Amino acid sequence: MDISVYTEMVRHWWESFPQRSRSRGNIAGGLVLLENLRDNLSFSVDDHKAAASDQLKNATPANVRNILARFNESRTLSREAGRTNRGLMTNLAPFLEAIATTDIVDLSPENRSTAIEAMQAFLVARARDIFNADVISFEYTPNASSREIVSKILRVARERQKDGDVAEYLVGAKLALRFPEYEIRNSASSAADDQTDEQGDFRINDCVFHVTVAPNFGHYEKCKQNVDNGLRAFLLVPDDRLSGARQNAEQEIGESISVESIQSFVGQNIEELSEFARDKVRVNLKLLLEKYNERVAEVETDLSLRIRIPTALQTN
Repeated sequence: MDISVYTEMVRHWWESFPQRSRSRGNIAGGLVLLENLRDNLSFSVDDHKAAASDQLKNATPANVRNILARFNESRTLSREAGRTNRGLMTNLAPFLEAIATTDIVDLSPENRSTAIEAMQAFLVARARDIFNADVISFEYTPNASSREIVSKILRVARERQKDGDVAEYLVGAKLALRFPEYEIRNSASSAADDQTDEQGDFRINDCVFHVTVAPNFGHYEKCKQNVDNGLRAFLLVPDDRLSGARQNAEQEIGESISVESIQSFVGQNIEELSEFARDKVRVNLKLLLEKYNERVAEVETDLSLRIRIPTALQTN
C-alpha cells in the first residue's frame, strides 16, 4: 500500500486553492469529510450533507477537536468548523472526486483507515502551519520608544484587519499589569461592550475605558452615558484618529471625557513601570506581551491574535 498516493492527492487539492482560501474552515471541512468516509464511503457530495441543508454532515467544533486530539493537537481550529462557509461543499466536491480516483474502495478496512489517517495528518499539518504562522510578529528595535513599539504592533495587526482586537487586549494587559489588585475584565474581543454592566471595555473604580480603532457616534454616546451616570470616561483611539476624535468628542459631549492615544496610553505605562530606565523597559515590555498572550489564550479561540515575543526580549 502506497500512502504517498493519498497524501499527494490531498496536497494537490489543498494547493489548488488560492492562498486566501487555504483557510481554517476548509481544513476543518476536509477533516470532517474524511471522518465521515470511515462510515459512508460515498463520493457523492449530497450524501455528505446534513439533512435538509447544504452544510457538511457532522461539522461541529467538538468533532474537529476530537480529530485534532488524535494527532496530539489541542489548539482550536475553528469556532464554526466550516459550518458558516457557504462554499464549503463546493470546495469539498473536487476532494471527493480525487479520492474516488484512488483504490480506497478496494482497500481492507484497516488499510482504508490508514489512508484516511494519512490524509487527515496532512490537513492537521496545514492547521499547525496556520497556528504557528498566524501570530503577530514585529521587529523589535531596542532604541525605539515604548510608544513606537506599540505602534509597530498595531500596524502589523491593521494589515491583518485585527487592530481593533489587538488594541483592546493591549489596553487590558496594560491595566492588568498596572493595577494587579483589580480584576480587569477579560472577554473575547467579539463580545460587545453594550452587553456589560460597565457600558465600556474596562472599568476601574469610577472610570470607564472605551477602546476603538474606528471611533463613531456610538462611542461618544456611550461616553456621555457614563458621564451622565456619574462616571468618568476615557476614549482610547489610534494616533492617527486622535485629533479628529477629540474634535468630535468636544462637539458631541463637551470637555467631560478624556480622549487619548492607544499608543501613548500603553507605551507610557511601560515607561512608568520601568521608572524610565532603558533596561527595565525591555523587561516590562516582555511582561506586557506575556500578559497580553495570557489574556488572549484565556478567552479566544482565534490564537492568531497572540504576539510573538522577539528573541531579544527573551534573553536575560
